[in-house]
Amino acid sequence: MADTYCFIKDLINDLERGRIKIPSFQRGFVWEPNRVAYFIDSIYKGFPFGSVLLWRTKNPLRTERNLGPYRLPENDPEYPIDYVLDGQQRITSIFGIFQNSLIAEEDEGTDWTNLFFELNSKESVPFKHLNDFTNYDNQKFFPLKYVFNSPKYRQLTRNLDESLAQQIDNLVEKFTKARIPVERFESEERKYVATVFERINRQGVELDTFQLLSVWNWSEDFDLQEKFKELTEELQPFGFKEIGSDLLLKCSSAVVMNRADPENFMELPGSAVREKFYEIRTGIFRAIDFLKTDLNVFSLKLLPMENILTVLTAFFASSQKQPPPIPQDQYEVIRRWFWRACFSQRYARGGAKSTDQDLLEVEKIKAGKAHNLGDFDVSLDADFFTKNVFRMSSVATNTFILLLAQAKPLNFIQGTNISLQDVLSQGNRKEFHHIFPKAHLQRSENQYKDEQINCLANFSVLSRTDNNKIKDQSPSKYRSEMPTDDQILDQILATHFCPINVFTDDYESFLTSRAELLLKKAKELSQVI
Repeated sequence: MADTYCFIKDLINDLERGRIKIPSFQRGFVWEPNRVAYFIDSIYKGFPFGSVLLWRTKNPLRTERNLGPYRLPENDPEYPIDYVLDGQQRITSIFGIFQNSLIAEEDEGTDWTNLFFELNSKESVPFKHLNDFTNYDNQKFFPLKYVFNSPKYRQLTRNLDESLAQQIDNLVEKFTKARIPVERFESEERKYVATVFERINRQGVELDTFQLLSVWNWSEDFDLQEKFKELTEELQPFGFKEIGSDLLLKCSSAVVMNRADPENFMELPGSAVREKFYEIRTGIFRAIDFLKTDLNVFSLKLLPMENILTVLTAFFASSQKQPPPIPQDQYEVIRRWFWRACFSQRYARGGAKSTDQDLLEVEKIKAGKAHNLGDFDVSLDADFFTKNVFRMSSVATNTFILLLAQAKPLNFIQGTNISLQDVLSQGNRKEFHHIFPKAHLQRSENQYKDEQINCLANFSVLSRTDNNKIKDQSPSKYRSEMPTDDQILDQILATHFCPINVFTDDYESFLTSRAELLLKKAKELSQVI
């Protein structure tokens, strides 16, 4: 990798000739005017500001981004192109402030380019943005746009006092001699470029491989970014808007390559993803339908681990417009795998290796071969419910919530039906409360710790109305708010896996009994002996 320096005028010339471009996987120009002014001041004062990283290639990308508000011209095909991997904000600032050749695209803001040097300034930063570029006091301000425009520069300084003209001469000399540190590397290996871009952006906007992949796989009639955007919008009710493209890319990788890590996509020809896109889309929608219908997962927020959707997408993917029904025995296998994966937290820490193993087993199932999907170790005991704290978005809590949903819980006080879709599609804590109220336990002589009070076994689906009636009362007190008919009461408790000894107000005994009831259901779902 070569370390060089580039004069500002040479940098502008290369941009004007189209020899430096912005790849489409870069974000847009986001610097505020004040930050631009401080950056220009750093150049003026010779402060260090970091190097620009350029990737040189002979093969232009099919899609490119504007340089801020400016559309860059096409490059001479005889010359290679330098794509900016790091330093786009700095390059855009320099070009916007000093260039005079390109006109900004329509509806693009350019106020930040009207930067002036304040003569005889007492400020620490002598650079100011003026709203009116054409009407200013030339005895007080000099426009930076004319630093490299000799005719204008001479015209503006011709009638100035000698001391003012000397200040401008010094200014021009500093920017003329200023050098921009540049690092440049050449490579046609896309994975290498992707890795470089990701590493340098870890402290800023991280690259997801999808952004690069969308460039490699672009064609005249297929824009992967646009396809994924449409898909994300369709899946927005399931919570995909907050997730972004990373999960969709994993699902695509699972279908196309039978692997969860999409990095190797970079090795494939662009047609590979395009040809499989219908299959990917079908797999995702059928997987979500299965999660909603069979497992009450109405939002991605409550899916214990993202890679569950990755495996399900591969299982349900089909190239047929009307896929045949899934055999019942396969449904049973996939349900068992789901619960075993959740209770074992199989993919909790990334789990790429485990996901790939399960994808291989899915491939065997679909081919009608012998398989071992779900045949991994699952250790289950009551501690799962007494040692794990209720914390939304944790694997244990989301698994616990989905277990509760299997019993179709009734309203705890009223005994009426709960709309699980309404409760679970929100994916927040508003409908989950303590069975033994927190305030009640904090008043207890036993001085329970927070982790004991907030353990899973002390939570259930309780509407805000029911919780307001319970308030901080002990169970024996709020029992009077519940139905007097013992049969109805037993039915309500059963749908919450709640033991009758809850009303004895013995918290520790209650936790033991409830954890056993929850454990029994967990073992039934995951088929753990």
